[in-house]
Amino acid sequence: MKHRFFERAAIVAAGAVALCQVAAAQDKVSEYTTNEGTQVTVVSGQPAPRTYGPKPAFEQLDANRDGIITREEAQAYMPLFNDYDNLVHHVAGVTPKMYARWDQR
Repeated sequence: MKHRFFERAAIVAAGAVALCQVAAAQDKVSEYTTNEGTQVTVVSGQPAPRTYGPKPAFEQLDANRDGIITREEAQAYMPLFNDYDNLVHHVAGVTPKMYARWDQR
């Protein structure tokens, strides 16, 4: 009876390992051996995307209420800060119209 329990536990554990491998499917694992015989394993890939929630209202980000979101103000919402330079193109900051058209994806 105990023997079957351990068999089932091993099957469940193998399934959990398989699920973890699927979750990390975007990672690439490369193994190398140096000239000195040292084994090196390199794991590379993209981290899981963060979720920042819905886009805040323009007024919430425009802290000084001047009608423009500056670089410093954009830091309050990281997706906007990451796209800031692509949005402003030689202007003082993000206007309400620009912010309305901006898609955070």
